[in-house]
Amino acid sequence: MINLEHLHPPPGCGHVTAYENDGRLRALHVTEALETTKKWLGGQFIEVTVGQEPVRTAHSKQEAREAFSAHTETPWQRVMFAYYEEGWEASLQEMIKGKDEGSLYQVASTMASVILKVCGIIAKAQALLPSPKRSGSSANTPLVLRGSGGSIVSVAWHPHTNTLAAVFCDDTVRVFAAGRSITPLLKHRLQKSITHIAWMPYSASLMAVGCECGVLLWTLDPVNVVTRPSGSCVSLLAHPSATPINSLTWHPKGNLFACVGGSNSQLVVWDVGREASVVVHSGTGGNISLVLWSPDSSRLFVAYSSKIMRVFETRSWTYEQWSLESPIQSAVWSSLGHLLLFVTQDDPVLYYLGFIPGEGVGGTQVAAQVADLTQTLVSDEDGEEVSVGGPVKQLAWDIRSERLAIVFRDTEFVVLFHTHTHPTLHLAPGGLIRGEPCQVPVSVSFQKNLPNGAVLSVVWSSGQVQHIPMRYSSREPLPSTLNTSTFNTSIRTTHNSILNCSVPLNTSMGYAGSPVTSPLIGGIFTSP
Repeated sequence: MINLEHLHPPPGCGHVTAYENDGRLRALHVTEALETTKKWLGGQFIEVTVGQEPVRTAHSKQEAREAFSAHTETPWQRVMFAYYEEGWEASLQEMIKGKDEGSLYQVASTMASVILKVCGIIAKAQALLPSPKRSGSSANTPLVLRGSGGSIVSVAWHPHTNTLAAVFCDDTVRVFAAGRSITPLLKHRLQKSITHIAWMPYSASLMAVGCECGVLLWTLDPVNVVTRPSGSCVSLLAHPSATPINSLTWHPKGNLFACVGGSNSQLVVWDVGREASVVVHSGTGGNISLVLWSPDSSRLFVAYSSKIMRVFETRSWTYEQWSLESPIQSAVWSSLGHLLLFVTQDDPVLYYLGFIPGEGVGGTQVAAQVADLTQTLVSDEDGEEVSVGGPVKQLAWDIRSERLAIVFRDTEFVVLFHTHTHPTLHLAPGGLIRGEPCQVPVSVSFQKNLPNGAVLSVVWSSGQVQHIPMRYSSREPLPSTLNTSTFNTSIRTTHNSILNCSVPLNTSMGYAGSPVTSPLIGGIFTSP
């Protein structure tokens, strides 16, 4: 089993990882690294910047507005503005602060004060009541809270175009595109506590934003680009069993998406065209923290907070279940949907499951350990000892399943593995990616529309987004045309048709690590 000691030494302090060439990561000084990246990417380079409009944290909007002492609006106008900008609670607070000689306004101000006090008492009472135990997973934590103080907390590449969406700490989303000076700013009063953003496949203009009120679907005109898309460009899809949103995932064809939310275990699938939803599964297991549709559309991965995970086949929505010793932290599908890599919250080990093509789920009975990610001390190129590894925060796999990036909770490096999935899973050391001094990685994302090679975008704790081009000869093919016959797009199944499957077939999928070769090591996770 491969471990972190097999990786090449990281660059010394003061150097940043700039690019990969001939299978080796190369480091340069900060200014040289940026210029080299621009030369490598040419006209496809996207510089992610904050822009002219200031970025504030989501909880400081009211304080910023109070900085302006002079008001030309009437008190009623300010109340309405607060409602449209931040919701009913902000409008009630504005009504209390407003001064108006009219008796009607004084009555409304008194009522607003009473309502806010009652809401505060209810909130305190709810905090004292016992509630279901929450797991330590960050999967359903708002992206703003997962960051480390930077203005940008996450990015998402469009699956087919050179377009990048960035989530900012003030719950806004900005859309950047190569060769375009206009950067649309997506902002809405309902867009609070963003947990996930995802572009719709086979669409140049539609993006889903998961937040506390449900899923906001933004439609952006790729031709007539505007700086501030209006409210007519957004629609809300909300289901009472899936709010606030914990996770969402698009069907590879783009006509459906699955989402989960709240503290229940219901799995909701939306038909975007009809704006209709159905609960395809409702059962025990605790709240669902993560859902992932496989690239071949035949399976749906579901992670629970109660130390179990399930994989559904999407024809009749039967599933197979695996028991865990710790809840899932992150997971990724291979490009063809026949392998699943995952990590748990407490165990610094990379696991994988294999799946047999055909009817049913067809998962292997035992999860195999493929990489030991235990925190360890290594020497950088300057001879200084640095800490790498430990509990994992995020996994990211490129579109061909040839580069695997791993972000950790407590270290300043991103680990890169070279991977191949045919005929067996093969892991080789890629290296350690380092940023500027005192910066730690927050999240990563691979560009998805490249004909060969890869580009890894790293969001650092300062809010900087760094693109790392990787030049190599691709061995893995792009995913083939979707087999739509394996999915029932009408979703007519009911809760009673979702049955617990029998024990899955045991397969003999092999693993070869490089430079160390080792057999499969059976994991502690088994299917009942």
